[in-house]
Amino acid sequence: MKQFNKLLFVCAAGILPALATAKTSEAVQARKMIDKVNQHWQAENKAEVRSFWDNAVYHTGNMEAYFLTGNQDYLNYTTTWAEHNQWKGAKSDNKAEWKYSYGETDEYVLFGDYQICFQTYADLYQIAPDDYKIRRAKEVMEYQMSTPNNDYWWWSDALYMAMPVMTKMYKITGNLKYLDKLYEYITYSDSIMFDKEENLYYRDAKYIYPKHKTVNGKKDFWARGDAWVVAGLAKVLQDMPAEYKHHEFFVNKFRQMAKAVAAIQQPEGYWTRSMIDPEFAPGPETSGTALFMYGIMWGINNGYLDKPTYMPVIEKAWKYLSETAVQKDGTVGYVQPIGEKAIPGQVINAESTANFGVGAFLLAACEYVRYLESSDAAALADRSYWCKLAYDMAAPVLSNMAKGELQKNMILEVSPTWDGRNKKVAYMETFGRLMAGIAPWLTLPDDDSEEGKMRKQLREWALASYKNAVDPQSPDYLLWRKEGQTLVDAAYVAESFLRAYDALWMPLDETTKKRYVEEFQQLRRIDPPYTNWLLFSSTIESFLAKAGAQFDEYRINSTIRKVEEWYTGDGWYSDGPTFAFDYYSSYVFHPMYLETLQAMKDAKVRSRIDYAKYYDRALVRAQKYSLILERFISPEGTFPVFGRSIPYRMATMQPLALMAWYQKLPAGVSNAQVRCALTAVMKRMFATGHNFNEGGFLTIGFTGKQPNIADWYTNNGSLYMTTLSFLPLGLPASHPFWTDAAQEWTSVKAWNEKPFPKDHAWKDQIRTWDLF
Repeated sequence: MKQFNKLLFVCAAGILPALATAKTSEAVQARKMIDKVNQHWQAENKAEVRSFWDNAVYHTGNMEAYFLTGNQDYLNYTTTWAEHNQWKGAKSDNKAEWKYSYGETDEYVLFGDYQICFQTYADLYQIAPDDYKIRRAKEVMEYQMSTPNNDYWWWSDALYMAMPVMTKMYKITGNLKYLDKLYEYITYSDSIMFDKEENLYYRDAKYIYPKHKTVNGKKDFWARGDAWVVAGLAKVLQDMPAEYKHHEFFVNKFRQMAKAVAAIQQPEGYWTRSMIDPEFAPGPETSGTALFMYGIMWGINNGYLDKPTYMPVIEKAWKYLSETAVQKDGTVGYVQPIGEKAIPGQVINAESTANFGVGAFLLAACEYVRYLESSDAAALADRSYWCKLAYDMAAPVLSNMAKGELQKNMILEVSPTWDGRNKKVAYMETFGRLMAGIAPWLTLPDDDSEEGKMRKQLREWALASYKNAVDPQSPDYLLWRKEGQTLVDAAYVAESFLRAYDALWMPLDETTKKRYVEEFQQLRRIDPPYTNWLLFSSTIESFLAKAGAQFDEYRINSTIRKVEEWYTGDGWYSDGPTFAFDYYSSYVFHPMYLETLQAMKDAKVRSRIDYAKYYDRALVRAQKYSLILERFISPEGTFPVFGRSIPYRMATMQPLALMAWYQKLPAGVSNAQVRCALTAVMKRMFATGHNFNEGGFLTIGFTGKQPNIADWYTNNGSLYMTTLSFLPLGLPASHPFWTDAAQEWTSVKAWNEKPFPKDHAWKDQIRTWDLF
């Protein structure tokens, strides 16, 4: 294993001189500025103020600062504000008087400026789920959606105030109507105030060109108005599922607006109040600039915008914000007062500040820190540790298999009670299970970081290994044509393709693809046992459907029906007709059931089964089960050791890792909680280094070499199931999963006399019937 240590050390140590860059220093300074600005604001302003838009915008920034820094004072400040407002916006309970024209009194319940508070209430609900926090939000938004009206968002600000409320409430409730109405409402907004030539919004219908012009006869796009939209689109895309039917509409709009906005940035880094007529109202303006920076920076961090194109925009904007807008005492200056347009002659200076301007700055600064720290192994110590461990497991396998030497060089181990089957099954187990675990990581784009170099190397080895796996002339041609066990691990190979379709399946040459299709199809010779094995067949067949090959619909649909029969409730599946208390709900049921259903959705197969509704129901079950797994993790980083196949180690945590990767964690379980909990388990399990044999391959055991716990089918290739806990590596290093401040997981809170969310039974709410 020494041959890999040099590259591993780069990620593990996190202290190489190359990492001690100006970028690291800038992140430290940016964090200090965030705290200075926010602490100054909170010291000067009480939390007990109304829930109208200006205050609510501040709290969207304050919550982001809390997630990034973990400062409990920030959370307490926002909680006090929410409690002061009784978790409401406008407070009227008489629906007959509810309005959505402009107004600041309690009957303007449907006015977006009184709905933005629901964004923060939803965030607080996700931290500690209590129904009272979102009860009013559900009442208001679901009443609004029940009306035939679609003209609720008649001014551009609403696309920040109210649009993200819809996606946050969708995320909590799973009610697709939130997304459909979101699309309906923004379509109306576009019809009255969107300029398709400029890809920018007028503040509202009063400002449409040529009816309204600047004094110089130009179109008048108000910076803060368009900035609300760009920032709102970023927030929407953060919570909108990629498979939603109108997702591409929002992606395209976001990209088009970002391009238009970037083109009219001033050389000093800010945007003037009238964006394409700087002379109309010249000089800097902070709130619009900060919101633009936040939206564009989020787009870069999450892969929607091209880094080389847009980072110069970010760097100029940050230079303005950090050197001009923020004053020595922490005041955020040059904020245009509340209004709706660029006003010639209006004085805006270093003393011009506002709550919403502070919130906008916090959003931009926090997103910038996530970017700065994303390539800093020291700042992201948990991710660095995961990278090291993943590479440690993968490199000996893939470096050998890429050369056709895995079967020659792997130091093979089998159970003391081995059942006598062909030992070559171990090589497919090793490869398939490893790739299913690291596939999401390999989907990330190449970069020049040390992690990026490792990832690129693994992907190159993996693609060569995939080719060798089905090439009859290769010494590493796998055991496709013998033994029933082949069905199991062919399913993990198929699962790796499903998890990284564009990165691992699409680059394969046509001959190799054809060979995989043939190998997968010939596995129909195997009659799977009446257990979780049915899902191995469905995973393979659903992949064939997604890939456009001939597939067996009956094998898929009969598996789905059986899995439904075997659901026992509260997130648990029975492995066949008889319940077994083990982790097969982790190893197979939740992941492969969801992936089977998703692949059938992707393939747009129409059959008797409503795959979309089945998927939604299965997802809720997986969320419940992942919540249980998170609670299983003790304060010491251990979890209960029981059941067969326990040498699969960290594979027990696969559904929790899967929900984190999908960004579908249940309320009460945060990104940071899961990261910290899984890291604690990994370190507890792998700290001694005794999990590997002298060739660098996993050895049979749980926390070391413990061959006595092997089952009759166990070999050390089986153990690469443990990589299934690495799925969150598919989230970029700038993602909040990695950059949010460390948080205690549930058992740590519970065993240390701290508040923690109570658990409760979950029941299926989604009912399905055959489509025909």
